[in-house]
Amino acid sequence: MRYLTVHDVIWINTAVTGSPQSYEFDRLENAVYSQYSYGDSRNVLTQAARMFRRLLLDKPFEQGNEWTALVATMTFLRLNGYTLRIDAQEVQTILPQLAQGQLSVREFVLQRAQPLEGTESSLRAVVTQVCQSLHLPMKTALAGVH
Repeated sequence: MRYLTVHDVIWINTAVTGSPQSYEFDRLENAVYSQYSYGDSRNVLTQAARMFRRLLLDKPFEQGNEWTALVATMTFLRLNGYTLRIDAQEVQTILPQLAQGQLSVREFVLQRAQPLEGTESSLRAVVTQVCQSLHLPMKTALAGVH
């Protein structure tokens, strides 16, 4: 199982927003650590949904929380052998609904996740692939640094 670190999520937020953002460390740490499960940490989909939900609810960053939550979750899933079926057009509608609690994050992840064969190994490669699939440009030179 591969997990994202607090630093990884800060890097993802910077890549998504184009500049470093202020953040509340305790909120960010809480959201990132929600990937782990007490006792049994082998349910990738549940762990991804929990992190996605916490990033959306806790809003640790000054800007870019929704996109950071989606890209971080999709990255976590790909690092662990899954992909999330969502296209660039529908994300514009679905992401605000998830952030506002109109759609269940858990149900969304459980319904849309599917096994993926042959995953990329580096965080940078996976984040780049995720951003390209969403037609989301990585907006900063920091995006190329890991």
